[in-house]
Amino acid sequence: MSVLIRLSQVWLPAPSHNSSWREVMRPATRQTIRVLVSVVVAWIVGSLMHLQETIWALVTALIVTQSSISQTMTTARDQISGTVIGALAGGCAVVLEITTGLRWIPFWIMLTPLVFLTAIQPTLRFACITLIIVYLFPSQGSPFLPLITRLLAIVVGVTVSIVVSFLILHSSARKHAFQTAGRLLRRMDQLLKSALDQNTGWTAIERQNDDCVALLAELEDAVTEARRERLKELEKRDPVLAALPRLMRRLLNDTMLVARAIATGRAAGNTGLMPLYKGLSHALRALAHGCEEQLLAKNSRHPRQAQDEEILHLLPRLEEQTRPEMRFVMSLFREDLERAVGVVMREDVSGMEGL
Repeated sequence: MSVLIRLSQVWLPAPSHNSSWREVMRPATRQTIRVLVSVVVAWIVGSLMHLQETIWALVTALIVTQSSISQTMTTARDQISGTVIGALAGGCAVVLEITTGLRWIPFWIMLTPLVFLTAIQPTLRFACITLIIVYLFPSQGSPFLPLITRLLAIVVGVTVSIVVSFLILHSSARKHAFQTAGRLLRRMDQLLKSALDQNTGWTAIERQNDDCVALLAELEDAVTEARRERLKELEKRDPVLAALPRLMRRLLNDTMLVARAIATGRAAGNTGLMPLYKGLSHALRALAHGCEEQLLAKNSRHPRQAQDEEILHLLPRLEEQTRPEMRFVMSLFREDLERAVGVVMREDVSGMEGL
């Protein structure tokens, strides 16, 4: 029983301590519906086209339909490129079989270079699968007929997956990006608070930083997804969103430097750290709130102007530290915090040029 429990913990891990089951179940439910719709639509299209082997369209739809447009497009690209190469190899294998009268020798002749090619470029892994599908699976009639019908079924599956990814229960990448940015800023606040805690070691702070890095990667994926959603360039239609990953990356780097300086000052007995943390915490939480307000009114300008001025008014006092390392890291934090206030709360992305 203990072995089964350990296996379940490895293969079916619970959400992290910072996530709720709702955060896990909602996207999982959405993805389940999208995959099922893809499979059903692929079956309907295959039936209307009277494909002899619609099953390959269903299998392809099941493989290609991912949780985001970016992942679906990437998988579709890998599927198409691998399918074309595998189909060419399958055609050569059929010609060799007709010429030599052998069944397995042509297969191994074609499979070997494909396996080598996949070892060099793993994204072409579908080439080997396509070769097996078009050559080894039994069929009737012309030996080239399964090559054509199965290739067509795969194309149908890929096309259906892309269409479903764009149209069915597609979550807003913009909403996800700003929500993630807000969560990341609040995690930075918790990281700085941990640096002040005498009972929190640096290893624990680094683990919190790892969580922040994971959120940053999630944010970058969301922005990449937003670029796929529309034909218009993201920098023109939503410059704040386009600048968000670079801005958050700089703030996270600054936060870790400040956390190290705080931890060093704490160990040295610096008693002026709590007022400093309160100013930093206020700034990070205000920025997180600014990210959340971006979701409420995309076209609203200066929704929190008074709070903008309040944060900027606190900035000069952030550098009033006696320790030189603290003054240095606070100067970096101040510069990027000013930039963040301008981008998130005032939608002025001119400060992001050159980053």
